[in-house]
Amino acid sequence: MPPFKNLEPFKAGLPQVLKMMFTRKPAKWPKWVDYPPAARPPERAMGASLRLTYINHATVLIQTGGLNLLTDPHYSLRCSPVQWAGPARAHAPGLAFENLPPIDVVLLSHNHYDHMDMGTLTRLLQAHPCKIVTGLKTGDYLPAALRPRVAELDWWQSLDLGAGSKAHFVPVQHFSARGMHDRFRSLWGGFVLGGPWGKIYFPGDTVYGKHFQLVRERLGAMRLGLLPIGAYEPRWFMKEVHMVPEETVRAFQDLGCEYALGIHWGCFQLTEEPIFEPVERMVAARDAAGISADRFKAINPGQVWEL
Repeated sequence: MPPFKNLEPFKAGLPQVLKMMFTRKPAKWPKWVDYPPAARPPERAMGASLRLTYINHATVLIQTGGLNLLTDPHYSLRCSPVQWAGPARAHAPGLAFENLPPIDVVLLSHNHYDHMDMGTLTRLLQAHPCKIVTGLKTGDYLPAALRPRVAELDWWQSLDLGAGSKAHFVPVQHFSARGMHDRFRSLWGGFVLGGPWGKIYFPGDTVYGKHFQLVRERLGAMRLGLLPIGAYEPRWFMKEVHMVPEETVRAFQDLGCEYALGIHWGCFQLTEEPIFEPVERMVAARDAAGISADRFKAINPGQVWEL
């Protein structure tokens, strides 16, 4: 038996993965999309002010309470075991690596290649005196020299980040693997950041499930959710892996979010849907639910949202 498992049954196994790989019919994406890059951000955002810079995929710079945090940082060309093959980015990172402010904390949700990028993590830890917070056994995948900077948590465990803030590691419905033989061998999860700004929720990857309501019951309503909206087709397979935008809107409601930013779209073509469809479907589902556009939005890579 693997050491870690989901709260609900996980049904996608190797046969389904192979079928998806050999039958997929991806939509045609543009080779490259140009977005104006973000300017160098301020060094800090203090108190309850909250400044978000969307960089790409699941990578967001969070500046609040005097802390600078990065979620699942990815600056490499490809999300792949090698940099000469595999899914390549469709746009440049929205904030140049050299323009990052001093990074204090990296929130690493799980070990998939589009979330745990070794080249970026190595570069970050060389340039910034940051700590990596992640799930149990995930630090084992990092080079030995980096492991002293890693704090590993079980679901529902917390870590004091200083400045009156905490990171809580919480369940999501997903899985871990870097190869053919290590599925479920490290712990995947999401984060709730608590501090002067309220609570920020970042799930990494997840399907829709009861874990959203569990998080709200145990930790309270969220001020902000960083919620994935993309990488969901073909549905016969991806329903076990990622949400569709309509489910993301339900998660927003389950979590009691005051605000949410739609992420995890338009950078790496991992699945079959067109590049801009996740945003279009999220907007339609948001509007149908009567949620105002100033509360739940998707911004382009390089854009900033200040709350």
